Amino acid sequence: MAIDQPASIAFPFTDNDDLLPLPTLNVPQGVTSLGRTLVIKGELTADEHLIIEGTVEGKVSAPGHAVAVGHNADVSADIMAKTVTILGKASGRFTAAEKIELRQTARVVGSIISTRVEIIEGAVFQGSIDPSKAEAAVAVGKHRFKEGRPTISTDDATSDD
Repeated sequence: MAIDQPASIAFPFTDNDDLLPLPTLNVPQGVTSLGRTLVIKGELTADEHLIIEGTVEGKVSAPGHAVAVGHNADVSADIMAKTVTILGKASGRFTAAEKIELRQTARVVGSIISTRVEIIEGAVFQGSIDPSKAEAAVAVGKHRFKEGRPTISTDDATSDD
């Protein structure tokens, strides 16, 4: 990963009040990465691709984008996204408009709601897969995302919200 050094940044200061240059990470535009030491409890909404390497407990909503649960991640959350890729440890309800993929190192407990599911040899999955509710669940999730309510539930997929 390339690191560019800016000429000067207003913060932080040294003891001598000299400016210290901060590196700018070369992360692709439209992608947010949550690092290993980050712990999030609650609701997380994103209008861009999301890579989770830390700990997330709660709800994650990125209906028009991809969510990836990294090797080091520990996720206990309901995730709704365009695509969901899991490489680490995850439990919850996973809903995807296009595809859910459990890679070789994935350890997943919960329910999967998507019309396309790929489980790579070596992945561990304990739970259920229901492709019949995918369209309704994604529609409800997108509607709630637009309203700022990222709550996701398969029971809500059939209600008049």
